Amino acid sequence: MKRCNRLVFLAVFMGCFVFAASLSAHEFIIKPVKNTAAMGETLPFSVLSAHVFMVSEEVEPLASVSVGLVSNDRETPVSLTENATLMTLDGAVSLAGEGTAILSGHRKGVIWTQTTSGWKQAPKSACKGVIESGKYEKFCKTLVTSGHPDKGYAKVLGQALEIIPVTDPASVAPGEELIVKVLYKGKPLATEILATYDGFSGDPNTYAYYSTTGADGLARIKVTHDGTWMIRVEKKEEVPTSEYDKHVIRAVLVFGVG
Repeated sequence: MKRCNRLVFLAVFMGCFVFAASLSAHEFIIKPVKNTAAMGETLPFSVLSAHVFMVSEEVEPLASVSVGLVSNDRETPVSLTENATLMTLDGAVSLAGEGTAILSGHRKGVIWTQTTSGWKQAPKSACKGVIESGKYEKFCKTLVTSGHPDKGYAKVLGQALEIIPVTDPASVAPGEELIVKVLYKGKPLATEILATYDGFSGDPNTYAYYSTTGADGLARIKVTHDGTWMIRVEKKEEVPTSEYDKHVIRAVLVFGVG
């Protein structure tokens, strides 16, 4: 694994592709008002779409987003409402039992096509002057705890791209390392991995930590600050179809430190 404990700026696209970045590089994040709650307490949360972490910059389409609360081996769907003022989708859950639960989110794949006349939210088969086309799909897991944390953090949900803590995030303090495993379609994935925390930077797509996973899918993340952390990975499938040229899948893990 290669690791770099420094500011990492991601210039996803340059020059004429800046607009493409604004379309595709938003991270899909479920952010609760806090990461711990008393049993039975109502815990509000928001679904963000952000370049600057963690401030939402656009509202995800309500029909394209689903969120569930995974607790005690059960997943319960959670309803969402649009908040146009904060540009979020808002919801709330009640943590009935003690332990670590997961807010699981999925933003269905959306196809964007770059043409000679600009970007269009449509498959390439419906466009003229096609330059490139991509389907962008996103997943999120956010850990929340009531009472004493348990091994709920390690539950594998079966998301197409998934980040799974190997060590308990609730036990990690600033200055220590968190080990995570990345799975793609259930198998370990060797890939780049990025991490940051809420308030680290006001610059778009800027991370506090960079690493890579090995063939075993494992990586170590140095936790350098308390607060709400986000780990992010991406998998790009360059397998053209009649609708798009590539399928880009992103996954995020959110957890609290301190």
